[in-house]
Amino acid sequence: MLVRHAKSDWSDSALADKERPLNNRGKKAAVLLGHKIKELEMQPDRILCSSATRAVQTLQGIMQTLSQYSQTRIPEVLYFDELYLATPPAIANVVAEQHAEREKILCIGHNPGIENLASQLANEAIPMRTAHWIAFEKKSPWGNASELTKDWKMVLNVRGEDD
Repeated sequence: MLVRHAKSDWSDSALADKERPLNNRGKKAAVLLGHKIKELEMQPDRILCSSATRAVQTLQGIMQTLSQYSQTRIPEVLYFDELYLATPPAIANVVAEQHAEREKILCIGHNPGIENLASQLANEAIPMRTAHWIAFEKKSPWGNASELTKDWKMVLNVRGEDD
């Protein structure tokens, strides 16, 4: 599963890009994304998150929602500097290194990399707005990272908020 972070706040021009937080709309969208994940029974086993503030806060909104459900297992969360503004091959490598068979992985990242990877996996252009969530399943057993762009089926496309 791939998620583009929710809408960030651009009001403080002194902040480094990596440190930009979510704005209020982004915080609400992250919580709503958590509700969608629960509603569609797509809780991940492991979450791989960019270390950028806006990605971490998107994750916090999702987790805030998931933790409200008593029967929801809490996924393992790992943070990666490598996911900040990563290319599709870099994202694919992180996912491949962290994946275990039959495990649902959710990766929270940034455009253009997350959108480009989604488009590669879907074999069609997938514009990913903020707080956009898309899920794929692999039609054959997992292999190495280079196989991440082959043999995938899009199973879910939950459009995010408008920019």
